[in-house]
Amino acid sequence: MLFKYLAPDSYKPTCIVISGQSYTLKNGVVEAKEDIYFALQPLGFTRYVDEPKKAVTVATTKS
Repeated sequence: MLFKYLAPDSYKPTCIVISGQSYTLKNGVVEAKEDIYFALQPLGFTRYVDEPKKAVTVATTKS
């Protein structure tokens, strides 16, 4: 399971190092296999929630 965290708008670096492990930021989002929220929260990061995919409905007409 991947954990995702959203960087604050004011955060400009492209990577962050926590306990010797380097994490890259892509579009302001950090992905990690382990929960590192305890280390990111003081920096203003929040948990990232994916937008739910919209269901595609197909309309059919009956003649």
